[in-house]
Amino acid sequence: MTANALGRGQVVQLLQEQAPDLLDRVYARIRVDVPFYAAGGVVDAAELRESLQANIEYVLGGLLGRDTTDVTAPVATGRARAVQGAPLVEMLAAYRAGFAEIWTALVAAARGLPEVSDAVLVELAGDMFRLHSTYAQASVGGYRDEYREIVRSNQREHSALVEAVLADSTGEGSFWEVAEALRLPLAGQFLVVAAEAVELGRDPLPRVEPALAALDVSSVWRLQPDQSVGVVTLRRAAQAVSVLGTLSRHALARVGVSPVFTRLRQARSGLRLARLALDRQGPGAGVEQFSDSPLSMLVASAPDAALDAARSILGSLLDLRAEDRDLLINTLLTWLDVDGSASAAGAALSVHPNTVRYRLRRIEEATGRSLSAPAQMAELVTAVRAWSELPCHS
Repeated sequence: MTANALGRGQVVQLLQEQAPDLLDRVYARIRVDVPFYAAGGVVDAAELRESLQANIEYVLGGLLGRDTTDVTAPVATGRARAVQGAPLVEMLAAYRAGFAEIWTALVAAARGLPEVSDAVLVELAGDMFRLHSTYAQASVGGYRDEYREIVRSNQREHSALVEAVLADSTGEGSFWEVAEALRLPLAGQFLVVAAEAVELGRDPLPRVEPALAALDVSSVWRLQPDQSVGVVTLRRAAQAVSVLGTLSRHALARVGVSPVFTRLRQARSGLRLARLALDRQGPGAGVEQFSDSPLSMLVASAPDAALDAARSILGSLLDLRAEDRDLLINTLLTWLDVDGSASAAGAALSVHPNTVRYRLRRIEEATGRSLSAPAQMAELVTAVRAWSELPCHS
């Protein structure tokens, strides 16, 4: 055995004999240097001392040349701290303080042994650095593995809660608990968003949640295989315009948005309207909000029946070429939006008022209904609203 190896063994043996005192010193230093551990609220004294004893045994064994590849203890410590919610930086600070105290004890022991040279301390310093790095890395690995599991579990729970709100699948009391867990008010100003997934499992609205938060708008989301759906809580209804702009900037595909509603339990209906707004869009990224007019809501309440009625009412108008059909329907909708003024509709469509009147007559002829007869006009209005606002028609 070389002189250095002999000296190393003497130093480490002396520390082993002082193990109880060394444990007390390491424990006291961590409690002083790392306030998180001083509080004792998360990691109690007994658990901390048990962990430190394992650390000291690992270090001293490693300095004697024992196998240090077994990092079960630091991995377990890292996992435990993640579960306890201990900050990673505080855990690493405790390791630094603990290893520093062990090094101080090593130096003191070596200085008390005249036969131990400085060369021995240099070797011990290198080994201490290596052991500290190995131990800390193993503990960080355990911490991160456990933290990822916690995050995945929380995400699954969060997703289930959002689904419970959107499906309205709970009783009154349970619904309140779900809303409380998601920090959603039961009454207020809400929107539901449905965004089409570009790729399976890929978020079609990346980083939209923090972007909305910057507007003082909170939101909760659930990523589904084909869609991302969310409930947006507004401070005031006027924020809806800013929300739509933010969604447009982040959208990778089509996005449908419900009208503003005031009771959280209406989220299920809001999701249906948001999906209708999504489905009626053409290809490409874009955001469309479902109209909040009473007639649009009535049409959406029974979409299949509304489309059947529209086909019956619009009759041969739907037999025209798609371009002609859409031109006539758009003219009628524009004329309705400007309160039946041919001049205003012409200005909006960039055509002569007489062109507007001609197109309206074509609609009357194709449908057999007069825009001057209130009952027949009501049927036409309902039919064109259904046709233009509901998806999946042909």
